[in-house]
Amino acid sequence: MATKQVSCDCGKTIREQGDDELVKAVQKHAREVHKMDLTREQVLSMAQPV
Repeated sequence: MATKQVSCDCGKTIREQGDDELVKAVQKHAREVHKMDLTREQVLSMAQPV
């Protein structure tokens, strides 16, 4: 599996191997820190290969 990352506007970078893990981690960060609910598609559209 390829490692991907999402860089948040707040400065946090989340890096995971596999789409499922990345989506879960980014959704958790968005919900807990920014009070936002992101869809799987939104997270994957922001993902960049590492």
